[in-house]
Amino acid sequence: MLSNLINSKVERDRIRAEKQSKILSFLLEERFSTSAVLALLLDMTPNGVQRILLKLEKNELIKAHTVDFELSAWNLKIWGLTPTGALLASDLDEDLKFFEVGRIKPVTIAHSLALQRVKVVALRFEWEQWESSSRMLKKANESRSTWVQVPDAVARSPKGRKIAVELERSAKTPKRYVDILANYAEMISMGVIDEVIYVCPEQLTPRMERLFHRIEKIIFKGQVIPTPTGLLERFYFISYEEWDVRAKEF
Repeated sequence: MLSNLINSKVERDRIRAEKQSKILSFLLEERFSTSAVLALLLDMTPNGVQRILLKLEKNELIKAHTVDFELSAWNLKIWGLTPTGALLASDLDEDLKFFEVGRIKPVTIAHSLALQRVKVVALRFEWEQWESSSRMLKKANESRSTWVQVPDAVARSPKGRKIAVELERSAKTPKRYVDILANYAEMISMGVIDEVIYVCPEQLTPRMERLFHRIEKIIFKGQVIPTPTGLLERFYFISYEEWDVRAKEF
């Protein structure tokens, strides 16, 4: 009986440590998150995640911050790594990346949190090699000729496709999408990516798809050409709600 209790406690401690490590790694990659996103990541209840977060906060590895959104009574509690937490979560040769709330605009935080949820759903369906915005910007700065369009994220789908993910919370101008389509055409032709997925609010999704399919011409390798039908077949437009189911299709 005593042996079973000891083994049970050892197993609980192992699972708890594993979850703590997963939270720290996720915060290192994403810079900040919410208890709701982290609960989805760990497949836990919000209350269960909250207990782990408070333990990490007590150990001074993470810190809670409140973000106020302008022209709104809404505020949001987010969690980020402290310098100590960042040091423990980072490789020895990595720069120290801890969270400083005042350095990121609220609109950027809202966009990132929505993208994090898209990422967590993808990971649950065994997507791999997910690279989010900050890492993509770094890669683009290192190779402008390759990343002529910088997606919000790039990942390898369960079927092995390298996919650019764009989280579109509001629409850009039609002219901007012509440029984006042309840039992605170049990247697809070079084999940098295979497909592009736009994840949007439900009311925006069909409008985004129509907007892209109305683009008749693009500039490709310095020439104006009709938009190839095969190019548009590599673009997908999916609502937030649909993503929870369709992420496994790719």
